[in-house]
Amino acid sequence: MRKHILLTLSILALVFNLKAQDAETVFKSVVDKLKAYDNIEIAFDYNMINTEAGIYETMDGVGFLKGKAYKLKIMGQDIICDGTTTWTYNADAEEVMISEVESSDEGSTPLAIIDKYYDNITAKFLDESNGDIKKIEVKSFAGDDSFDKIIVSLDTKTLEIKDLHVFDNNNNEFVYVITRFVTDQMLPADFFTFKESDYPDAEIIDMR
Repeated sequence: MRKHILLTLSILALVFNLKAQDAETVFKSVVDKLKAYDNIEIAFDYNMINTEAGIYETMDGVGFLKGKAYKLKIMGQDIICDGTTTWTYNADAEEVMISEVESSDEGSTPLAIIDKYYDNITAKFLDESNGDIKKIEVKSFAGDDSFDKIIVSLDTKTLEIKDLHVFDNNNNEFVYVITRFVTDQMLPADFFTFKESDYPDAEIIDMR
């Protein structure tokens, strides 16, 4: 699920250029736009839906992105990555797992995930619309079976992303709705570094 969320943070952080020639060009402009920001903060509402299994889970989360570094808070977990090391704090277990970011791990950072699909996607605009809301569907042929497609809803007047739906191959639908979006903030130099003093009661488990 973390991979879905990281992919989503990458896409939700962007503004689409609706004057692009086609949907694929629009999607690629999203990636280029993302790389132009120094850092991004996104707060979102999250839903996981599986109609066949009768599953409907809802929660909220917040994430920060800066290059290969990111910080994510969701589902009782704090995930902090400086691009080299990842710290995952589990509030229920009161423990922190430390692991290295492997260069071969395509799901290790948001940009690594989205870059994988930059040249391996098909995209199209959907006929579905609701007033000023326009939808674009993206599918990957990169040989990754982690998701089937994504659908983004856009406000054509404000160019704001309203929601994003990620569909995997297990009949799960992950829905994200943006509640806050801020770019290029003044963040401390150690913002994406784990500080033991912030988790004084947590057991540290180093898996490196």
